[in-house]
Amino acid sequence: MLTGLTLMTCPGMGHAADTTQQTTVPSAVSGPASGAASGTAPFITSVSDSVPDKMLDDMGAEIRAIYTTSLKEHETGVDSADLASLLRRTTALTTQVDTLIARIKPYQAMYQNFLDILGKPPGKDDLPEAPSLAEQRKTLLARQQDVTARLTRLRLYQSEARQLLSELRLHGNAIQQATLWQRFPSPLGVNFWSGLAQTYLPDSARLHNLGQQAGMAVKVACSGSRTLVTLGGLAGALLLLAAWLACHRPLRRLILRFLPHGAIRPIAATALCAVVAIVAWSLFYQIVWNTLAFDNPAAEGDLALLAGMIGVQVPLCAFVLEMGRCLLSRRPEWRIFSMPDDLARGLRLFPTWLAIAMLVRGALRYMDTHSGLSLLAVQVMDGLYTLCVSPLLFAVPHKLRRAVSTSDDETSAPLAEFAKSAAMGVAVLCCSAVVLGYVPLGYMLVSWLSIMSISLCGLFLISVLIGTVAGTLFTSHARLGRRLVELGLPARLVNQACVVVPGMANVLLLVVAYAIATSGANFDPDQIWNQLYLMFHGTDSAASSHVSLDAILLCVGLFVAGHYGLKILKSWFSHRYFPTTRLDIGAQASILSILSYAAWILIGLGALSILGVTVQSLTWVVSALSVGIGFGLQSIVQNFVSGIILMAERPVSIGDVVTIAGVTGKVERISVRSTDIQLDDKSIMIVPNSQFITSAVKNATRAQKPGVFTIVLDLPFASDLQKAMEVMTTTLGECDAVEADTPPTVSMTAVADGSASITGSAKARDGLDLKVARSTALFAIWQAFQDHDIPVMVRQMPRP
Repeated sequence: MLTGLTLMTCPGMGHAADTTQQTTVPSAVSGPASGAASGTAPFITSVSDSVPDKMLDDMGAEIRAIYTTSLKEHETGVDSADLASLLRRTTALTTQVDTLIARIKPYQAMYQNFLDILGKPPGKDDLPEAPSLAEQRKTLLARQQDVTARLTRLRLYQSEARQLLSELRLHGNAIQQATLWQRFPSPLGVNFWSGLAQTYLPDSARLHNLGQQAGMAVKVACSGSRTLVTLGGLAGALLLLAAWLACHRPLRRLILRFLPHGAIRPIAATALCAVVAIVAWSLFYQIVWNTLAFDNPAAEGDLALLAGMIGVQVPLCAFVLEMGRCLLSRRPEWRIFSMPDDLARGLRLFPTWLAIAMLVRGALRYMDTHSGLSLLAVQVMDGLYTLCVSPLLFAVPHKLRRAVSTSDDETSAPLAEFAKSAAMGVAVLCCSAVVLGYVPLGYMLVSWLSIMSISLCGLFLISVLIGTVAGTLFTSHARLGRRLVELGLPARLVNQACVVVPGMANVLLLVVAYAIATSGANFDPDQIWNQLYLMFHGTDSAASSHVSLDAILLCVGLFVAGHYGLKILKSWFSHRYFPTTRLDIGAQASILSILSYAAWILIGLGALSILGVTVQSLTWVVSALSVGIGFGLQSIVQNFVSGIILMAERPVSIGDVVTIAGVTGKVERISVRSTDIQLDDKSIMIVPNSQFITSAVKNATRAQKPGVFTIVLDLPFASDLQKAMEVMTTTLGECDAVEADTPPTVSMTAVADGSASITGSAKARDGLDLKVARSTALFAIWQAFQDHDIPVMVRQMPRP
């Protein structure tokens, strides 16, 4: 117990013998008895309360039950529904185990921290510690061992659950492949119909019982006092459908009022109407079914399963109906794609037939999995569904080809012909599969194509809506885009976002489309969500690396945030901090460069941490780099180290005039690999940094202040030197190429060979090249000496 704990330092605890120190630790760990005795509540909840033994026992029993059930059904045969149930149970168990491990794992560190506070136990020759400390150490060690034992047990369950989940998925794939290519007796043969006749009586009895159950549910819902409740629920459901039918005109008026003219109006109207349709039809179905099933024993069991499977298809049906109303609208201005009115009228019934097919498909899912019908009876229903829905596949391409053939658009004719041929080929393939006895293949193909066509249509609508909204409302010249520019965002950045954001949205929509395509032909929302979860979070969180979509997106976001954060930090240094210091431009550039490289290194390490890449996993990379540096990367590493030295010691800074390898120029930029030098012809010479360290470099700027030039003139002894110095000073001060705030200086520097040398120094005007300023000033002085009849001889000197 650590209730009101007082630690006395003593030699037995490893402290100095002559020191007496008291440390009071709050109530941290206490059992029920100690908590009651002290009258205080425990600071740390016992781990047995978070993860009790009964929960662990139940989890172990659930793993054994799932394994036993899967093994038994693997031997006797398992259908897709039972397998899906086992997968859901295993997934839920895996999630529970991961949650419990994350919950109790911090307890280990907490108990270890308290043990560190107590210090090491006394050695053999040390004085014994106080009984209260010994009791507290014993309690902490017992709690820590309990946490370790529970963590070990949970990790064992985690490993077993993941292995079981992997095996169930492999088993499911094998069952799906085996069922897909399973051949049944052909409907054209006698065996098919004879087998169907043998099971006719029990199958008809099962269907009759289901019909009686539905009739009994309706009878109970419409009897006695429940009649008013049922009628009220049906009336409310019908009002929802009426509101859906009446919402198109008000929504279009709102769009006309708030959205600009263009393609955004029909796209936004279609998207809003589709959302309203899905909500209205889903609520309509739920109200109708809940009204019938409320306190109705006849609406339970098989009838409830049938209603649930049909209810999954209702949002799809609503979406199909609304897309048909909007895409084939009677008003051409509200169609997303322009098409002839004849084609729109010809395709107007197609969405209705497809919606009905989706409802029938929901009923067939119940017949396939829970109805108890014979296998041949199920195949008859699936085959009839395939034969009825297959013609719908090429209805749109056929109508499109007819519309194109009557028009003058020759570019669309090959595409329409190809679409019709492809759809016809798929329809013939499905019908042939049914005739030859491969009913599951034809049924799966038709169902998958139907689901994918509806899903792709919805995803395409979302993609077009995002792209149109970004390109119409948020560009820099649009209304909302101008507001963003007024808030301080650069117009270039706003225009880039209008391109990047729709692109990222399209990538996410492609991921969703892939998840739908790989989740099977049943359009099970749970399975689609599981596929997305696996794609985003990966399949094994215990692996050394964790490369998943959410980790990649997080890394991309880290680099983007790092870029703009570093930009803000460098701006603060440049505009707020550096003006208050005496650092020259070279030192400022070096500091910013080192800061930038260090920040990017930290960002890179953070990205590797997000991906789960540790130092141990990079051992082979370091080894490979060592070999590469030893053989082929010596010059690159040499230049990199030389760049760091240049930034730290700054023998050469930005703005210096240097001469290297016989070439003179001005240093424009210093990076970690090379240095850019601007020559007289404005060209850039890129010099590896190692040359600045290993070769001789002449830095002319180090001999004088930056921007200062000198002019040396030789005058005969007969000249008026005082007058010449005054004229030179006045001329330099009035020259446009000289900085007005820095007065020039003129002095006599030498006397030799019958002449005297006078030297003038001045600072060039900001923004003007040093050589141009010196030439302008020299010409002005020469002209002034000519005007004042001062004899002069100009001596050309290689000065900057």
